[in-house]
Amino acid sequence: MGAREELELRKARRGFPDLYIWGILALGLLVRMAWPTLAEFKLDEATVIRRAMAIAWRGELPITGIGSSIGMANLPLTLYLTAIPLRIWSDPVAAVVFIGLLNGLAVAACYWLGKDYFTPNVGRIAAFLFAVNPWAVLLARKIWPKTLPLVTVAFIAALLATFVRQRRWALAGAFAALAALIGLQLEGLAFIPVLALCLLAFWKDIPLRPLLLGSVILILALAPYGIYDALHGWPNLRAFWHFVRAEEGFLSWDALRHAFVLTGSAEIHTMAGARYEEYLRGLPRLWWLNSGMMGLLALALVYAMAQTLRGPQEQCRIFLVLLLWFAIPVVLRSRAVEPIPLHYLILVYPGVFLLIAALIDGGYRAFPARYRPAARIVGLLLALLWGAWQLAVLGRLFWFMDQYPTTGGYGIPLKYPRQAVLEARRMAQGAEIIVLSDGAEPAFEERPAVFDALLFRHPHRLVDGRMSLVIPDAPRTVYILGPVSPERDTPLHAGHQLYTLAGIQAEKAVRMPDGWEYRLFLREGADREDIMVGFTRFTDPPRFANGVALLGYTFPHEAVPGTALEVWLAWWVQAGPPPGSDYHFFVHLLDGEERLRSQHDGVPFPTASWHAGDLVLSRFTVPIPPDLPPGPYTVRFGMYTYPDIQGVPVVDVAGNPMEGAVQLGTVTVQPAGE
Repeated sequence: MGAREELELRKARRGFPDLYIWGILALGLLVRMAWPTLAEFKLDEATVIRRAMAIAWRGELPITGIGSSIGMANLPLTLYLTAIPLRIWSDPVAAVVFIGLLNGLAVAACYWLGKDYFTPNVGRIAAFLFAVNPWAVLLARKIWPKTLPLVTVAFIAALLATFVRQRRWALAGAFAALAALIGLQLEGLAFIPVLALCLLAFWKDIPLRPLLLGSVILILALAPYGIYDALHGWPNLRAFWHFVRAEEGFLSWDALRHAFVLTGSAEIHTMAGARYEEYLRGLPRLWWLNSGMMGLLALALVYAMAQTLRGPQEQCRIFLVLLLWFAIPVVLRSRAVEPIPLHYLILVYPGVFLLIAALIDGGYRAFPARYRPAARIVGLLLALLWGAWQLAVLGRLFWFMDQYPTTGGYGIPLKYPRQAVLEARRMAQGAEIIVLSDGAEPAFEERPAVFDALLFRHPHRLVDGRMSLVIPDAPRTVYILGPVSPERDTPLHAGHQLYTLAGIQAEKAVRMPDGWEYRLFLREGADREDIMVGFTRFTDPPRFANGVALLGYTFPHEAVPGTALEVWLAWWVQAGPPPGSDYHFFVHLLDGEERLRSQHDGVPFPTASWHAGDLVLSRFTVPIPPDLPPGPYTVRFGMYTYPDIQGVPVVDVAGNPMEGAVQLGTVTVQPAGE
């Protein structure tokens, strides 16, 4: 490069960004922040929102984050970061927009890094490729633990400032960024070898005081997590050690393949789930462009290695850092114990685009001056084609998942359960909302977690609609049921009782374009007599020592071997349970000699959710063994504490124990084949 070109390059590096880059940055922000209700919202996202809400509104200060795929808990930085927008607006939309903003700013950081250490053209090209990349956009809108490219760029920039520009105290910033990356997600540990190898490669230039300060920052940032782990028997360290030493580990090329896939939109159709072929039919057949971009990355890696070996010292160091940025995460994930998800390789963003941009810019500058105008035109046309294609792929996916939200892959976006919750809150007028879905444990079941997050600041309870229906002692209650298929063939058997009860009115349904819907129901008034219609009622309801009274039951009088006996119980919570208690129910099938022939044990409604005055309908299915002899059998019901398995006795009016279970009636098992 001549002296004149060098002078012009320095001026360009100091110059104000042109309209092109402002347009690229605006585009990067738009696609990451627009249509926030179309963001994925499954178990992990809902868990992050729930725990971040607890920080923002309950003042909780967790030391560990949500779990990881290797059994360790992540550090909690993602939770604290997500709590910031939720304190301002307690809606997951706020978190999606905020995280999208941070990831949009990563496009600007990518431009700055390319411009400052290469040329403005490198910055423009890398930022453009990063801005329109569909995988980058999808991952940028996720509100789950992940390393943020903005922080990754800060880490790499600090390393380059230290060892290329000789800015000594930037090394402390590299340690701080490393601590943040690890705090966001455990995948950030991959940058420890990157830092270590840089220190080893440039050991003569290591500034000692910044090194000591940075080490202290890193240790202090990780210390609470380590101390907590030590006080609890090292569960996270042991999980990590087990992962490292796992004998079932194998060499996998998935990490390398994913790193190349992330340069474009290859395999994005997997997000469309079962209807991916229909998704593909709506796009032009330009998927081969992705192969071209992967080829550019392969050439860029060769070019970077050549520059590292033969280039000027400054360029050598820059490319070495970029190569380590790409290679270390790939190498560390090449030993796998299970299939590697593509999003684990988010660590290479936006480094892959900087490598490609450096290759393109190097090739452009190798052209004779008279050919450069034509090369610019060709490059601009190719960029427009690539950008239009990537945005079409992304736009088609957003539209597709809005229209077909229940096909798997992407999952039901935030939009639809949020609409159901907003409508339910309007109907409730401050009253309790009860959610009936396929589960009641938000810690590990997706739909309860989704609604627990959306209703975090509104009185609500989560009920497994397959097993129970709860009617509180309240003048007004709103129910959310679903999602329910168009044929209503989902196994929410207890929830479907809402359609039959006279005191409950079906209200508005939030319908998804593919026919699935969330149904909303309203119950007003204190009279609950309609609940007992069809039940055999006890004249004097048996009362258990834990404050539960059994009001009635219903089940068929006959059963056939190889099927299941469906038993419904109506029970009343007369007094709230003691804190920390856990009661399990059982329904037994006894023969004439009181021998147990079959049973159903379970938790139809978690004890922690009981409120005094609740009337609960619960469903039990008792298997009828195929070889069970025909004849009459007794159905018996009772309860026991868990995990100590102590029976809860039936008591008299004075509270004295009487017996351990209640005889409900008899069922006649017919001969097989009749």
